[in-house]
Amino acid sequence: MTQGGFDEFWDGLDRDLADVDLGLSLEAEGFYSQPEWTVYRMSYNSTDGHRLFAWLSVPHDIAGENTPVLVRMPDYSSVHDIIYTPLRQSAIVMNPTYRGQRNSDALFQASYPGLLTAGLPTGGTPTEDTPTIGIDRHQDYIMRQVFGDALRAVDAVVGQSEFDLGRFVLTGSGLGGSLALAVAARRSVVEAVAADTPLALGHPALIEGNPPYPAAELVDYLRLYPDRSQAVASATEPLNPLLMAPMIRVPVLLSLGSRDRGQCPIAVGEELASLLPQCDLRVYDGASEGGGHEHVQVRGAWLRERLGLG
Repeated sequence: MTQGGFDEFWDGLDRDLADVDLGLSLEAEGFYSQPEWTVYRMSYNSTDGHRLFAWLSVPHDIAGENTPVLVRMPDYSSVHDIIYTPLRQSAIVMNPTYRGQRNSDALFQASYPGLLTAGLPTGGTPTEDTPTIGIDRHQDYIMRQVFGDALRAVDAVVGQSEFDLGRFVLTGSGLGGSLALAVAARRSVVEAVAADTPLALGHPALIEGNPPYPAAELVDYLRLYPDRSQAVASATEPLNPLLMAPMIRVPVLLSLGSRDRGQCPIAVGEELASLLPQCDLRVYDGASEGGGHEHVQVRGAWLRERLGLG
């Protein structure tokens, strides 16, 4: 892909988002709130008429100004629920969703497996010539819009006026790791990223051999439609995290599993680390879990430091 084609893909996505009013709303949720923080149901608009949902946790001890923000990007699954983190006592924590996930599925309900090769829902009846899966149609590939929804999540936090924001940090694993890296490349407000085994969508090595899920979805699709391999490569290439890496000028904590084949094969991950201007690479003996409990401790300390919490 040429640089011009790559830039046009992402600039076009930003233009699409700019044409949509944010329509932000916040509603306190008493069930999940605690004495130390209030949890809000957050809703906002994205492209194609989709209304997206996020959990937003706000600590009570804000001290009025510059509260750090942690956004955990959603992984490849139907439910992206609120999670416990001790950081909620000191930072605003957002858990956004993308279209098709629970609470963001009024217009479209994603399938797992299936989303990785899906096209935009049209409401029509598919035929043999226009199957429901549409990864081969560049502008109709739904993952383009999923990445747009990740950009929109950060825009929603920045666009709210209720809270004064400080340091802005992203985290995510699998697809969430890739979304976090992409947003860091496109949004200057982001100051750091912790990405665990980011899904190397768009990299040819992801579908080599016989990879496990979720990469296996792509392999299955190409087995059914071998003549569409070039179209699939064209649709996914702009989402390749290695192409975004040189544009990510902030510190990145990257975890990899030495035996991972379904998210970020080790050779791909090491190349990604070499392309990131500021990368702290951690490789663990494992697969797509990216370090498990050991890395949870490493990541927690790293995030606290990047959020300015000591």
